[in-house]
Amino acid sequence: MIGACKRQQDNPSTVVTASYPTIIFGQKYYSITVGSVRPTVNATAYDSFYKQSCQIVTIDSTIHNFVPGVYRGVIYATGQYGYTTYDTYYVAVTGVSAALSAQLAGHWMQNPLNDSISTNVTELATGLYSSSNVNGVNIYTNPTGVVYDLFALTSNTTIQFFTSGTVGTLSYTAIAGDTTMSYATPTGSVVFSK
Repeated sequence: MIGACKRQQDNPSTVVTASYPTIIFGQKYYSITVGSVRPTVNATAYDSFYKQSCQIVTIDSTIHNFVPGVYRGVIYATGQYGYTTYDTYYVAVTGVSAALSAQLAGHWMQNPLNDSISTNVTELATGLYSSSNVNGVNIYTNPTGVVYDLFALTSNTTIQFFTSGTVGTLSYTAIAGDTTMSYATPTGSVVFSK
């Protein structure tokens, strides 16, 4: 009688399709005043294969909200079967006004004009910018020397680059009729004007 009974084997394995959530930012660039709380990230995550929303987790310990500068935070979302997607957002910690911040955005030319060197500065949030060619190297004659970067206006006259690989410092002077931006390197400086 014992030989006539057969125990059914459990099958603990389940085949799943690898699917990573997609993170969608409502806002990726933030600005806070020095001493303010870190921003709440505006983002959602969705796994289109399994058709389900995923919870966003924010890692903001690298954002020093009492120290002026530009910082990167990380968010991630994990799907039903453990597949995780990571993405980044950026925060400027600054005390500059929105009016001063807006003055820095725009098209700048080297002064005096030399080799048609220019840079375009885009305001992403108050005191937070992206730029093309901010070090003033001509993109045609020296494309490897061109710096494309994020930076923050941390005071009325000081700018801090996000990446540590950028050589030199950028300073900004906003005086009526004499608005200039200067990129200083160990070998000299490049001065831009609007």
